[in-house]
Parts: sequence; structure tokens; C-alpha cells
Amino acid sequence: MTSGEIRYAIAGKRKRARSDGEKEARRGAILNAARAMIGQTGFESLTMNAIAKEAGVSKGTLYLYARTKEELLLALFADAMEQVVQQIEAEATPETLARVLVDAPAQVPVFLPLLARLFTVIETNIAPEPLFEQKRRMREMGLRVAQVLAAQTGASLERTREASMVLMLSMQGAAQFDIAAARKPDDVPEDLAPMFAKETFRTSYAMAVRLVLDGLS
Repeated sequence: MTSGEIRYAIAGKRKRARSDGEKEARRGAILNAARAMIGQTGFESLTMNAIAKEAGVSKGTLYLYARTKEELLLALFADAMEQVVQQIEAEATPETLARVLVDAPAQVPVFLPLLARLFTVIETNIAPEPLFEQKRRMREMGLRVAQVLAAQTGASLERTREASMVLMLSMQGAAQFDIAAARKPDDVPEDLAPMFAKETFRTSYAMAVRLVLDGLS
């Protein structure tokens, strides 16, 4: 390779690196814009036009990163799930495992409202290719949680993979309680008060976590 060819190759690599970095930064800006809008005004006002405006990009540019609002929401959910898994990996010990499993999903912004809508609203409106891409990513994150469960409980990975799936399904159901709680009547009859008190994410999911961990012990 001549010196000119070497300089051309190096320049090409630098250009690609800058391009990849710019794409990742723009993707982050788009997801941050969607996350902020959900936190401020909820899901109802979330449109591709509004997200593009909030992110400071054209609608055409936005469609390069997500073809539909649901596809964007799925990417946002997968990023939030990554944060949840990282927190579990960093903080879980045999003594703190149950608490961390409940705290992590509750502390990551927009994770629970997206999870509550994941299967019935978001995934049903996404083309197969982007759906399968994120599903593979989520499967790997589920395996990482199973590995944490195995390390902290001593159970086999085969059992903890099943436990991880059960926890995910329980988590989704518990996340829907928080949506229903927003419509809870102000004056709850006395005989129903205990039931309504349990219909929160932390209370209901903590019960599921306890039962699953008891089954692994």
C-alpha cells in the first residue's frame, strides 16, 4: 500500500467514526426528546412531528431512525430495560436481591409505562425486522438477569431463566396497576380499600418477587 493509499484509508476510517458517532448522538437526542415528552405530557400528545420538533431534527431525519412511533417507543423501552438490568447487576447481593429487583424498574424513567403498553400497544404496530432486532436484545438482557439470580441464589441457570421470564411477565402486570391507579376513584368503599392499596407496582410486584425467590431457594 502506498503512502497515499494509507492516508486515504485512515481518512475513510475517521470519517466513518465521526459518522457513527454523529448517528449515535442523534439517536440519543431523539430518544431523549421522546422520553422528556412522555414525562411532561404523557403518551397522548406523542407524535412523530412533535418528537422531531423536540429533538431539533426534520421529520425525514427522524424516519431514518424509526419508521413509526411504536418503533421509536420500542427502542426507548429497550434502552430503559438496559438501565434496569445494569442496576440489578451492579447492586444485587444475596441480602439486597429482592429489594433491587423491585427498585430498579421503578427508578428508571418511563420504563414501567412503556412496559405496561409493550405487548398490546407497541409491539403489535411494528414491522418484523425492527421488532426481532429488539426482541433479541431483550432476550439477552433477560439472560443477564437470570445469571444474576443464579449467582445470588445458587439455583441453576435453567431454573433462573424460567424465573426471569416469570418476573418479566409479573412486572408487566404490576406496571399496569399504576396506569389503573390514575383512574382510581377518590372515595373507595371501606371493604375495597385493602384491594386498592395493593394495586400499586411496588406492592404487587414485591409479592411476585418474594414468591419467585422463595421458589428458587
